[in-house]
Amino acid sequence: MWNSSNAMKLQITSAPNTNTLRLAGDLDIYNVETARQSLLDFMAGRPGVELDLSGVESCDTAGLQLLLAAHRSAATSGKTFSIQAPVAAIEQCGQSLGLGPESLPPHTR
Repeated sequence: MWNSSNAMKLQITSAPNTNTLRLAGDLDIYNVETARQSLLDFMAGRPGVELDLSGVESCDTAGLQLLLAAHRSAATSGKTFSIQAPVAAIEQCGQSLGLGPESLPPHTR
């Protein structure tokens, strides 16, 4: 059963020449739809997006799929997409699926 106290908290920060969406909490199957809709809304009308994932505590395959789909969508729309401060949980999820760092969206530490 879904528990609303586990809902992902979204903080949206944008500044000129930089569009950052900060995700904090669990990027998992229980929260991915909320994160997806917020990401779609945030990407609309912007030339690019930087995701700050420093506040993400855990990530499962649904969360990883969202990140990969957002990266692909941005690329096909001619937008930039990058990840700031990816957490180990995201890289570990990718590794468990046989994805190396080169398979993940571009990121900075």
